[in-house]
Amino acid sequence: GVIIVPSAGVGIVLGGYIIKKLKLGARESAKLAMICSGVSLLCFSTLFIVGCESINLGGINIPYTTGPSLTMPHRNLTGSCNVNCGCKIHEYEPVCGSDGITYFNPCLAGCVNSGNLSTGIRNYTECTCVQSRQVITPPTVGQRGQLRVVIVKTYLNENGYAVSGKCKRTCNTLIPFLIFLFIVTFITACAQPSAIIVTLRSVEDDERPFALGMQFVLLRTLAYIPTPIYFGAVIDTTCMLWQQECGVQGSCWEYNVTSFRFVYFGLAAGLKFVGFIFIFLAWYSIKYKEEEQQRQRWREFPLSTVSEMVGHTNHAANSARTRSCPTFSTQGEFHEEPGLQKGIQATAQTYPGPFPEAISSSAYSGLEESPTA
Repeated sequence: GVIIVPSAGVGIVLGGYIIKKLKLGARESAKLAMICSGVSLLCFSTLFIVGCESINLGGINIPYTTGPSLTMPHRNLTGSCNVNCGCKIHEYEPVCGSDGITYFNPCLAGCVNSGNLSTGIRNYTECTCVQSRQVITPPTVGQRGQLRVVIVKTYLNENGYAVSGKCKRTCNTLIPFLIFLFIVTFITACAQPSAIIVTLRSVEDDERPFALGMQFVLLRTLAYIPTPIYFGAVIDTTCMLWQQECGVQGSCWEYNVTSFRFVYFGLAAGLKFVGFIFIFLAWYSIKYKEEEQQRQRWREFPLSTVSEMVGHTNHAANSARTRSCPTFSTQGEFHEEPGLQKGIQATAQTYPGPFPEAISSSAYSGLEESPTA
């Protein structure tokens, strides 16, 4: 909220200022929205590579002994080091072992003794599952969907200790992530005023309130209301430790952070791409409509005369007068051309002599006619 709300507010204000400053119409506003959507989609890809890794959770994503990393069907909180302890698997009280692995609770870590440190943190000793060992996890490049071999090397044959709480992760990507998130939100918000302008200028004046109402109804129906539902369903697929009580699955205790990042931003990027397609279609339809109207005007008004429409004072008669640009010939003449369409009259005047004299004569004639117009 601290990052998204200010960036969205600044982006909306800037988008509105650009539309006002450049006096953009429907076509230009749709083009601005398309550019902002495309740039934000490209910047959105940076969020996939900025993130932290999941914690090593004993019996969940890392085994108690040497072997492959555990997949969902093979996860088991019990092992040879704690199988006879009678531990409860519905009480999640994570402890951090001296080997850098987080365990579900002190009992599943095989701890026998406990005490309080001077800092107030509870300390557990004689933990049979916590060995002085080194965990070597090879990279996952080219091994997607396969079991990763995790080497657990015990170099001291003695029990370790554990302290309450999860093991801390070394992750220095928070600041870059917030910067990229600010940029993506800012660019995306710049397109929102353009969407409203396109809606208002694509319908008749008396239909604008209805168009805005339908726009917000669609936003709430397709975005605001169902978004938590399908995002929540997708996020739940990345859970690696569910709460289990009386055989009923509860909330998620631990997520696979890497999978969470790819699934969450992947779904968001897919929706943004669909939005970009619709914005492109809107821009293309407006462009096609304007070009079709321009071709229609060219067919109705030939290019041999360039006329300036002068509105008639009698609107009920639905008529107008046009004054053509001066043309030149060697002989002075005055003629009238019939109207190019019903209700329109066109008058063309030609003047002899060179170009400057003709312009002066036309301007002087216009001044003389203005009092009687």
